[in-house]
Amino acid sequence: MVMTMVTKRRSNRETPRHLLQARIGHAALALFRKSGFDSVSVDQIVAKAAVSKGAFFNFFPTKADALLVYFRELDGRIDKLRSRLDPTRPLATLEEFFVKAEAVLRGEGSLLDVLSRAIWSHPTLMKADRVSAKQDRRAFADFFERARDARAIAVEDPAVAADAVGDLWTGSILMWLAAGRSYSFAEAVNPKLRLLFTGLQPRRKK
Repeated sequence: MVMTMVTKRRSNRETPRHLLQARIGHAALALFRKSGFDSVSVDQIVAKAAVSKGAFFNFFPTKADALLVYFRELDGRIDKLRSRLDPTRPLATLEEFFVKAEAVLRGEGSLLDVLSRAIWSHPTLMKADRVSAKQDRRAFADFFERARDARAIAVEDPAVAADAVGDLWTGSILMWLAAGRSYSFAEAVNPKLRLLFTGLQPRRKK
């Protein structure tokens, strides 16, 4: 047993830091997915990852920080989809965005539910979520500004339009998660989006 522990420690010291961090993170997420966030202990995570507690805390100050890495990775994937919005066809590209975003979120399975519950009960995650929401709205505002410059919409204040879409995005996701993802998120959002766009159509010259 002693020799086994010595071998593990030596192996961990020889593992590049980024690979060791990834191994611990993957072990944590596998346990969170299976048992939820609050019921999983750091002891269980380090046992699954075959590392010491010191190694865990070297990368993750708290258990919530292990979930924070996942939150940022998932948030980055959604942001990448948003960065591809086409300002020359704003309504169609936003509808496509919501369809693709739903596919990404559904692909996360039960881990998405774990994350959504943890956000409401852990300050580190809640703060990250608020920062993300502000960044989302800035990105939507930039998109609407580019759409206005392309004369694809008529909007005096892109930030107001961004707030409207941001509210629709956030509120709809919360209701979708609360309903256990029992319906299509995109199919519920897009009719509301089309209604919003009736006030953003370019004005025709008389």
